[in-house]
Amino acid sequence: FSFREYFIKEFIGRNAFAIRKEKAPDISFEEIDRIMREKMMKGKEEVDTYISGWHGGQKGKIRKLIAYAPFYLDGRQYSVALATPEREVILLGRKNLLDTLLTMAIIAVIGLFGLLYILNLDRRRIEALEREAELAEKIKESRDYLQNLLESANDLIYTVDINGNFTYLNPRIEDYGYTPDELMGKRFLTILTEKHHGRRFEKSIREKVRQSYDVEVKTKEGAIRICRISTSPLMDQEGAVIGLIATVRDITEREQARAEIIHLKEYSEKIVASIPSSLLVLDKELNIKSVNRTYRETRGIRDNDVVGKNIKEVFPCDLLKEGGLLQAFEDVMETGETRRLYGVKHASSDHRGKILNITASGIRRAEEEEEEEDIILVIEDVTERARLTEEVRKKNKELEGFVYTISHDLRAPIVSIQGFSSILLADFQDKLDDTGKRYLARIQANVRQMEILIDDLLEFSRIGRTADTFEDVPSVEIIKDVLSVLGPQLKKRGIVVNVRGNLPVIHCERSRIFQVFENLIQNSIKYMGDTESPEIEVGCRETGGFHEFYVKDNGIGIDPKYHQKIFQIFQRLKEVDTKGTGIGLSTVERIAEIHGGSVRVESEKGKGATFYFSVPEKA
Repeated sequence: FSFREYFIKEFIGRNAFAIRKEKAPDISFEEIDRIMREKMMKGKEEVDTYISGWHGGQKGKIRKLIAYAPFYLDGRQYSVALATPEREVILLGRKNLLDTLLTMAIIAVIGLFGLLYILNLDRRRIEALEREAELAEKIKESRDYLQNLLESANDLIYTVDINGNFTYLNPRIEDYGYTPDELMGKRFLTILTEKHHGRRFEKSIREKVRQSYDVEVKTKEGAIRICRISTSPLMDQEGAVIGLIATVRDITEREQARAEIIHLKEYSEKIVASIPSSLLVLDKELNIKSVNRTYRETRGIRDNDVVGKNIKEVFPCDLLKEGGLLQAFEDVMETGETRRLYGVKHASSDHRGKILNITASGIRRAEEEEEEEDIILVIEDVTERARLTEEVRKKNKELEGFVYTISHDLRAPIVSIQGFSSILLADFQDKLDDTGKRYLARIQANVRQMEILIDDLLEFSRIGRTADTFEDVPSVEIIKDVLSVLGPQLKKRGIVVNVRGNLPVIHCERSRIFQVFENLIQNSIKYMGDTESPEIEVGCRETGGFHEFYVKDNGIGIDPKYHQKIFQIFQRLKEVDTKGTGIGLSTVERIAEIHGGSVRVESEKGKGATFYFSVPEKA
């Protein structure tokens, strides 16, 4: 076995104790390890002997001589050693003595042996010089390697003398706007804003201690960065501190992220605290970890009254078992999906019935490098809402009866008026003068208008009470149907309708959206006036999560002071004599609201009008 079988690069940078055991596990290095630890690493200069397990290609117990001495480079201590078998040194000594005696005995050839001796000395000197050169080269390689490490480090590394002046800076100083040459020899406080850093520097020098702390570093442009700085004292051969070496890591983004996390945590806590519903956080064993303010206030308790207790100790059985809450917890823990319980009936402590909506959701969190799952429980008291909903249901029932009354009781006399007026015109026409005929014709026209008004009112009352099925419908199909129905009116007025762009598919009540387009296009027809080249444009644009449709015309326009009024029931513009009940735009607004959207108008008098109505992109 010989270490010469390996490349030098396999040893450079490796721990000497570890690499020897790795390459020669069957050889003991106990004595040389002791010398290295107790003497060489402590800077001693001596000659020692030890028992080695090998030399060259030989194995076995071999006593060796080792000479070692420390040297210092750039403030760091190193140790160099030379080891050789003791018997070789003894043999060499004996040989030298024999040569000397032989030289004295043989005077005749002293010149020759003298020359050989001188040549031998020269050879040894040359070998010594070669060894020194080789050592110097290795030192240079180590120094270059260290320099490369410093130059390529991701952190700023610098050294200062005992006066705090920079003696070295690696290229990372350029991240702060400076060059190494620009700061060399200047005080390190040039780039630090931390007023206590000077005292920390003095402490490191005085007490020879390492320190690590956060500081503010000022860039050349004046920006402030938060950095983590770690310092270590540099010492000479006698152990005196000659300066400091420091590494500086920019942690600005990390600190900003931490501050943002703290802000979001506080923000979330405020939101949770302000939620009007009761909120509880449970662990996987159903122990209560925290509750929000609403839960405490509605029950008149404090945190320590429930926190730490199992929910089975706090919640009554009618909620846990009959209400299905325990089963919901099991489902959440098993599937991770949210479970909702609606209309859960619960007898409260004051013996009044409560109706609750309960939501249980799983949430994962990091806990000591492991993920734990908690349960978020939200309890919403909908007792009052349920009562109001029931009242609305009853009112709707009454309204349906009222609508039926209007439909039946008002239509009966209207039908009679219509019938008798028709009889008068048919059977007594020869007995009526022109004035009488005109009055009867007016009566019939008003009766027809009354029928239309009753129909519109009935339809208006049904919006929101009776609902068609919501479905995904291509809006272009609805518009085509409307234009087909209104085609004769458009043709009669010579109005061109342009449908712009690719119209979206919307989730809606098809019949209601048909009403919207029909009413808006009819409105444009009515208020087109005597416009030359009358035109109506229909299109859609996406805005803020909504499909916003528009119907644009080049008619008489609407004075801005009427923009709100025209959506009120029975309100109509007086500038143009048109037929209508004044319910059409009110119907449009109500349908848009029921679909989760809105309606508005943009117009000026004499410049046409554009009506917009929106529906959500997603239902």
